[in-house]
Amino acid sequence: MDPEKRVMKAVAEAQGIPARYVEPGPRNCEQTINQLLDVLDDKAVAQAVEE
Repeated sequence: MDPEKRVMKAVAEAQGIPARYVEPGPRNCEQTINQLLDVLDDKAVAQAVEE
């Protein structure tokens, strides 16, 4: 996957995480932060941003 597509995919996925968090129903702050870290703290994404 080219760097631009990888970053765009990560951003789109990361945007969905807080969007789901604000939906009505039970919430788990720790799980939400962990999901964001899983998406954004990825070596391939970090390398794509640098490129």
